[in-house]
Amino acid sequence: MDIREVKVSDAQSMLELMLYLDSETQFMLLEYGERTTTIEQQTKIIESFRESQSQSMFVLANSSGINGFIVGIGNTTNRNKHSMYCVIGIKHSASGNGYGKQLLEHLECWASEHDFTRLELTVMCHNEPAYNLYLSRGFEVEGVKRRAMKIDGQYVDEFYMSKLLGT
Repeated sequence: MDIREVKVSDAQSMLELMLYLDSETQFMLLEYGERTTTIEQQTKIIESFRESQSQSMFVLANSSGINGFIVGIGNTTNRNKHSMYCVIGIKHSASGNGYGKQLLEHLECWASEHDFTRLELTVMCHNEPAYNLYLSRGFEVEGVKRRAMKIDGQYVDEFYMSKLLGT
């Protein structure tokens, strides 16, 4: 597997990955069938990431396609432009091989090079593999977002986590 910045030519593969993850796991934001993104919209999203100095997207790819991604979306106002929100998704078939750590390392390097000093994310409290991944990369829990999600009629809490870079 190779980790690289997303390319515009990845639009179809990225959309397929997102749709796949929506059906494979309940740990992502969107439910199966909820995503309405078109290929044209996905292409524009990737173009905006490629042109931006405040957001980045890396993909986990091999010859069979894209198996995961990490996105960093930076804030742009003076008071919080040092802070970046992260989202990661990896196919179950590719998880458990250290790719999550590698994706986070790539994003952390990119963020540091672009003057971000804070990474933040949320993770469902019962998502132990992801929670442990973030702890292993130096993220710390800042609090609990109570009833942050409602999945299959049940409320789910999320940890709000952050990592300070360059400290």
